[in-house]
Amino acid sequence: MMDDKKNTSEFIDELIESASKMEMVNTSPFFKDKVLNKLSQIDQKEKKIDFFGWFAPKYQIATLLLFAVLNLAVLYTYLSSNEKQDLQTFAETYGFSDTDSEFILN
Repeated sequence: MMDDKKNTSEFIDELIESASKMEMVNTSPFFKDKVLNKLSQIDQKEKKIDFFGWFAPKYQIATLLLFAVLNLAVLYTYLSSNEKQDLQTFAETYGFSDTDSEFILN
């Protein structure tokens, strides 16, 4: 425990001393302007909104597949309900139905 505190305090002292050893760096007078221009160009590229980005081929294919699956499911449901209704109509027409409403003599 004591060694950890000692190492931590030594580390802090080394950090403070290293900050005092920093020297001034001489740069060209246009360095700041060049850096700011590059940063503003990066910002402009990122701010550009791509309206048709959502229209990429991967989204088109996914949408078409989803549309096809949905249509097939609706078509299957429609045809199966029509089949049941057609069978019921056939049974009622030829007297195969068990409903009481079709009997003449009740």
